[in-house]
Amino acid sequence: MINATQRQKGVRGVCSLFSLVILLAACTCTPTHRDMSAEEVVEAYLNTALNMETVEEKHELMQYTTGNLKDAIAGATDETIHDAYIVNRYKLSRFSLVSRRDLTPRETEISFRLAYEDRKEGSEEAVKVVTENTVALTKEKGRWLIRDVIGNRTSIDFPISEASRISGKP
Repeated sequence: MINATQRQKGVRGVCSLFSLVILLAACTCTPTHRDMSAEEVVEAYLNTALNMETVEEKHELMQYTTGNLKDAIAGATDETIHDAYIVNRYKLSRFSLVSRRDLTPRETEISFRLAYEDRKEGSEEAVKVVTENTVALTKEKGRWLIRDVIGNRTSIDFPISEASRISGKP
């Protein structure tokens, strides 16, 4: 027969083993943010932002942010998040990192370029957009976090109807 002391040790052992399994699964299944470079944080943020399906995913965006940007995302209404991230009318055609400028060991700026087509709902024509953004990142507690968007240059190529095209005489 098992006495109360043996049963208690067995329960503690099972609980400890269960806790260890959960801890190991968490450590091996998800990449650690602490090990990500500043560029990888920018890419992870953009990947999340461009592929959001629910408003609740804004909390994933917030994992990569701090300061003004985190405050803006946290303070945004569900409707704003839905319209900005979930209504998928964009077709990404190109992404590239342009530059990195280290200001201090804990502060850097990264510029990236996105090219995409913006389709209005129900429209066959797409506006072609190329945007180059610069984000400021800060290293806090060993992790790179995006603090703010500090620069943006955007060019937009609107479709032109056949009737408004300029052509020379043959």
